[in-house]
Amino acid sequence: MPYSTADTYIVDGNITLFLGSHSETFKQDILHSSLLANLVSNSQSIASENWLSTYKKALGNLFWITKSSGNQLLKKQPASIIKFATPTLSSFLSATELKQLSDAFGTIKNLPEDSDALIALLNKIQHGSGNANTVCPLLTVITANKTIISLRPVFDTIHPVDIAILDEELSQKEVLSGPQITQWVTYLAEEKYVSVRNKIIEKLGSKITTHLHHIPPYEKTALLDA
Repeated sequence: MPYSTADTYIVDGNITLFLGSHSETFKQDILHSSLLANLVSNSQSIASENWLSTYKKALGNLFWITKSSGNQLLKKQPASIIKFATPTLSSFLSATELKQLSDAFGTIKNLPEDSDALIALLNKIQHGSGNANTVCPLLTVITANKTIISLRPVFDTIHPVDIAILDEELSQKEVLSGPQITQWVTYLAEEKYVSVRNKIIEKLGSKITTHLHHIPPYEKTALLDA
């Protein structure tokens, strides 16, 4: 079976990955509903629990049904997003799928510095307050069987981070706190979502173009740029 890549999107600055084969309608339903939930939540600070609770509530109103959820506080340690994501995701993903996650992060890191998608991600991935910088990415992974795994690690650093934080560890001395990991597992009740699909598309309007970015695999990007 040939190796496939994750279908990667930046949704209002957050990372969404589709693994396996999905219809375009299903992907758009996931992307549009999560984009709307992001926009509804943005009146709150991205690093706050209020942002996260508003986001999750908005998704619930858009027929994302929660199957499980949990929180974990880890000790202070060297930090990267993939390091904190892997233990949770390994309960749901195969080694091959975890490799797709790693490859997707590599593709994102290779985006041009002036890429709208990269700028949106860097603007959303962290929040500065006083002498601390809070790193608070949101990662959403949709598996081949349509299970949605959402993960948000939150930790403080002594200085702002760059895109290397995806898979290159910050040293422990640069990290001010142990990460708090919030994860929850959901699925989209598709038969119910149909009733609001057109209304959501209408409400989003041009933001579907300006706040939603598709990231082609690096090999394809490099070929197009050659």
